[in-house]
Amino acid sequence: MSQHSDVNAFLRLVVISTMTKLADILISAKTTLPWVLTSIGAPSWMISLLVPIRESGSLIPQWPLKHRIERYVKRQRVWRVGVLVQALAILGMVPAVAMLDAFYAGAGILILLMVLSLGRALCSLTMKDMEGALIEKGRRGKLVGIASGISGLLSLLSAGALILGKEQFEQVWLLFIMGFASVLFIATLPLSFALNAEVESESDRGGVSFLQTLKGDAALVHLIISRCLLLHSALIAPFFVSITTSQDDTFQLPYFIAASSLAAFLSSYVWGSWSDKSAVLTIRIASVICVIAGTAFYFCYQMGSLWLNVGLFFLLSVGYAGVRTARKTYLLDIASGDTRTQYVATANTVVGYVLLAFGGMYAVVYPLINEHIIALMTGFLVLGLGQSYWLKKEK
Repeated sequence: MSQHSDVNAFLRLVVISTMTKLADILISAKTTLPWVLTSIGAPSWMISLLVPIRESGSLIPQWPLKHRIERYVKRQRVWRVGVLVQALAILGMVPAVAMLDAFYAGAGILILLMVLSLGRALCSLTMKDMEGALIEKGRRGKLVGIASGISGLLSLLSAGALILGKEQFEQVWLLFIMGFASVLFIATLPLSFALNAEVESESDRGGVSFLQTLKGDAALVHLIISRCLLLHSALIAPFFVSITTSQDDTFQLPYFIAASSLAAFLSSYVWGSWSDKSAVLTIRIASVICVIAGTAFYFCYQMGSLWLNVGLFFLLSVGYAGVRTARKTYLLDIASGDTRTQYVATANTVVGYVLLAFGGMYAVVYPLINEHIIALMTGFLVLGLGQSYWLKKEK
């Protein structure tokens, strides 16, 4: 690939990733959707299922999808299908919120979230192949970091508009956010037409089973264990929002979107640069930040301070951005070609089932222990931090 083509591909992938990440932030299962379910009066147990459905629904299908995707040398074609599925699923949430009663609206959101997650499964597998084929090692972390930072800035501006709108535009802004997120996904399609990410199939790996893949690389196993434990950096976030919302019925969603966006904008490029130097060390640093945020929220939430809670949510979001960026970079760097696709599918399938187990457990436990769920999840984050010391250096 020529230097000009490499720069062009890098810029296109930055724009595409920025737009999809912005859509993810605006329709986040950690901020927007928990607030929606709380505000419409949906059952509280539905909140516990948002992140598990969004994540596991996009992770579990990846092993069977992997074998089908490997038939397509041009992975960007499969990626476009995933983008369309996500756009249509988000668009379907608009009438669900606007027209249905609380329970049915909540159920509709959960069902459409499952559909959206299937689209994410296709995009997750193929985007890593596109990045691996088009961007050389040493620049991939920067790609993730730059896109996260720009999308964070744009969503911060969106949150500012929401804050100015306040309660009188609450319903209108909510529907606009959903519609705009759908449009963002669709707008990425034309940008992908000039990309040509060809991944040749490695036929000698075609018969490798799920268990053989797990047994074949200790680094992959340790990454999966670490990732399962550090999932709590995402699982804990909706409870920051729901606990704060239960203390004050004012329109708080924009503040949490702003905190998440500002965290991505300020930290993502740094996380990306650090990940290119040492993804393992970056995972550890980010994990410490998540533990601090969870511990502080557990001991301080009873103060009922919106600004303190939002500030701690910001800190959690900074840590989550680091864990996510470093984990993606680590997986890109320890494998290549179809081996990378195999590793991604294996890791995501295992993590998906673990997420479902966590989601079911927390849906049962949350009504019993209420706010103490924060302490439980923070404990798992501590375990994840400790387990990260088993990860081998990738560079």
